[in-house]
Amino acid sequence: MALQVNVNDILSQLYQHRSVVEFLFANRENITVNELLAREDISHENYQKLKSLDLIYEYESIVSLNDAVVAMFEDFMEIGEVTPGLINDYLNELNRHISFYQEVREMRFLRSIKKYLKRINTAITREIIKLQKNVDDTYKNESNYRIKLQKLEDYRTKRDTIIDFIKRSGLLLEENRNLFSLSGDSELYGIVQNLKGSLIENLDYLIEIQTDITDFINKIQFQLDVYIKAQHLKEIKDHGALFFRTNFKEVVDNINTLRHNGHKSPKTKIPVDFLFTDEGHVLCKKVAEKYKLTRLMLRGVADKMGANFKEKGLEQQIKLDTEKLVQRFLSQNKLNLFEYLMDYKFPKAIGNVSFEERLSLFVEIAMEYQNKLDFKYRLHYYDYEDANKNKKRLGYTLILPLLETKKKEKILKNE
Repeated sequence: MALQVNVNDILSQLYQHRSVVEFLFANRENITVNELLAREDISHENYQKLKSLDLIYEYESIVSLNDAVVAMFEDFMEIGEVTPGLINDYLNELNRHISFYQEVREMRFLRSIKKYLKRINTAITREIIKLQKNVDDTYKNESNYRIKLQKLEDYRTKRDTIIDFIKRSGLLLEENRNLFSLSGDSELYGIVQNLKGSLIENLDYLIEIQTDITDFINKIQFQLDVYIKAQHLKEIKDHGALFFRTNFKEVVDNINTLRHNGHKSPKTKIPVDFLFTDEGHVLCKKVAEKYKLTRLMLRGVADKMGANFKEKGLEQQIKLDTEKLVQRFLSQNKLNLFEYLMDYKFPKAIGNVSFEERLSLFVEIAMEYQNKLDFKYRLHYYDYEDANKNKKRLGYTLILPLLETKKKEKILKNE
């Protein structure tokens, strides 16, 4: 830069000349210096000031905004070219900080993990929105057929790249599921669940974008074929041989130009109530497959109810009933919560409960019943063997039942 500046200088100049910045952002390729200085809202001195701050460039009498300023506006408005490589950078940084956290269980690395999980979620959504806008704009506004086809093929490649990043993100979450659970961080749990749901939703959007791209390419190819045939027809006409060497006149005379020619309307209308039945759903599914409407293909016909439905429902009810388990823990004062869950004998209907499931239950109870528990914020350690018979040690927070005196103190604090 030609001058020593700070953030206040840049912000003040952008705000002071916001109408000029808006004008240059909307017309990025063909604004000359004379056209810009002809405006009433900028003087020659102000123009030189913006140049000295590198907020605008001048090359061969053409003025444009700084690329960094343009990129900032495009990111906030989720427009511009698709740049999926940014997601790859975030995934690499996330892997790096996960390895740091596995080596040293420190909060600073956990904060970085949460930060990059949020960035991956935001970046994937933003890139998909930009991809959809670029596909639509290219099909509607690009005048050259071959360039339009090439751009759509490039967007198809970028779409496949984003899908690959989504699969890598899902695999990364699955591989580090135990690590995230052992951290005991409720905020991290919410971020992970939000990212999982977003990945599934974004995959559905990408399928629809692929359908649009394929449909646009087919239409462009058809229009290109018609254009080439029309060009060839014009060449024959220019040579004066259209009516003498071809059957053009006979073909045109035999064309029936009546609208909807050859399209027969259905004899009866389908009742709306019929579409809500299983037979109606099968019909809707056939229509959806023909016209590639993915949203109509989500609901399936219900299968026959199994004979052991009541037994499965009872088993699920037993698994989800943690209220009684917590009440039993609160009524004793010998064991802390971790020891109690490790030694607890679950009903035979549930079956064998693994160490990981008991650990997950420990985290769940600690989060949902924190007002009934006494957190000592001291680490105790538990020695165990993993699936490969390797000896390991796990640190856990000491959690005891809340005494009556402490219950009253908590109630008074809340009041």
